Amino acid sequence: MTNQIIKLLCFDAMEPANGNSDRRNYGNNRYIYSNLRQWLNSDAAAGQWYTAQHSADQAPDSSHVWNGYNPYNTIAGFLNGFTANERAALLSTTITVGKSSTDGGGTETCVDKIFPLSCTEVNLSGDHVCGSKLAIFSDNSSRIATVTASCVANSNYGSNPSANQAWYYWLRDAYAGSAFSARYVGDDGTLSGYGAYNGRHGLRPACNLSSDLLVSDTTDSDGCYTIVYNQPPTAPGTITVPSEVIGGENLSISWGQSTDPDGNLAGYKLERKVDDGTWAQIYSGSSRSYTDSITYGWTSVQYRVKAYDTAGAESAYTTSAVRTVTNNRPPVISGSDTDLGSFTATPPSYEYTVTDADGHQVTVVEKLDTTTLRTYTATLGDTNELEITADQWLKLLNGDHTLTITATDAKNESTVRTLSFDKAMHSVEFEQTVAMAADDMPTKALVNIQGSFPTGSTLQVWICNNGNDAEPTWEDITTKALTSQKHFFTNQTKTAASWGVKIKVKLLRGSAEGDCYIQSVGGNFA
Repeated sequence: MTNQIIKLLCFDAMEPANGNSDRRNYGNNRYIYSNLRQWLNSDAAAGQWYTAQHSADQAPDSSHVWNGYNPYNTIAGFLNGFTANERAALLSTTITVGKSSTDGGGTETCVDKIFPLSCTEVNLSGDHVCGSKLAIFSDNSSRIATVTASCVANSNYGSNPSANQAWYYWLRDAYAGSAFSARYVGDDGTLSGYGAYNGRHGLRPACNLSSDLLVSDTTDSDGCYTIVYNQPPTAPGTITVPSEVIGGENLSISWGQSTDPDGNLAGYKLERKVDDGTWAQIYSGSSRSYTDSITYGWTSVQYRVKAYDTAGAESAYTTSAVRTVTNNRPPVISGSDTDLGSFTATPPSYEYTVTDADGHQVTVVEKLDTTTLRTYTATLGDTNELEITADQWLKLLNGDHTLTITATDAKNESTVRTLSFDKAMHSVEFEQTVAMAADDMPTKALVNIQGSFPTGSTLQVWICNNGNDAEPTWEDITTKALTSQKHFFTNQTKTAASWGVKIKVKLLRGSAEGDCYIQSVGGNFA
């Protein structure tokens, strides 16, 4: 409420079209229709604030106020002089107003931002109870108000008070027994009533402000504490919490960017709620992410974040969904995912151990590409070896391949180790290490070979009858082996003590595509 009377003006103008003679001659004392109420709550420009509030309403021009004193129809609305920030700070207030018996008596309510006080609020016994007594009003002395110098300078009343002189000011209640008389506080602090059209009475408007408004720490040159119009930042648009939360592990939380109308965004405050507990702040700062440590044994966790500025204003919260904490830790496979490299003659192998922090039984599945090599129950902590058999290796095509080790515990938590390798086997060659014994010099042999030898590959097959020699005499039988024809040995000498037959085979892939392999070599000799 203003501490002084800031303007002299009428409560309501005379209404020539009103069916009630008192209101025709002295104005209307029903506050909800009054000129005073409309002007106080308008931010319109000069001469534009007034619109008729009922069929007989009249603007407070010089022809319809007492003796032409203090008309105000041509000035700007009271709120026109307020800044946008100031207007935004005014709260809409539901006020109770006492009515005259002409309007049925009793009280009614309206919603305004600026308003005169009621009899009840200034601690005077009017005709009705309207609102509650304000603490600053205790006696007549507490109700006495003086006029400002500006109030006097802007008044054309013939007997203006002097600046800072005690004066009377309007209340909003009607005098119950009258159609035109409105209540006011006299210059001695007592209650009285007078015709609504009287422009010599003063105004001490009141309003309600939010308790969230910031106020300066020191006074200005007028000795007043000023409002700091700082607006809070916007709430972060999102908060991201992974759906999988594991007890005993870390969890990364992130959130969206906030903006601040005043450009003074300072940071964010992150809070956490565990199980059915209360919210607790776990981070404050400018970062938009935080890594939290999830305690083993929690059953659920939830997060919320808000922004704050340098003046301490805070946004609303942005809250995550509740996440269930899984308190079963997955098994651990030693090592890390890796590329084992390129292999030609022999297949790769891999040693590893499996452990489980919860001591659960763990089933391990080893796979080569999509083919299962082995499934077994691990002995926790023991060294295991993934191996590819010679047969599996021979059937495996050249190119990139993947070995996977999947360890799954009794509660279905899994860990996968992935190993990649390249098979680059472009030739195969073998020779019997021990010659097939013969009682006499072998003279002929029949050899057949089975496999896949596509175009572009090269197959060579050799045979000897002196296989026990240090340097056997090899004879090419490739074509005969492929067509199952007999071969007659040309060699007839040896250096070793006995005759013996050996076979040697070599297969080169060359430019061939697809399967390229030797399946079997067989035959006999005489």
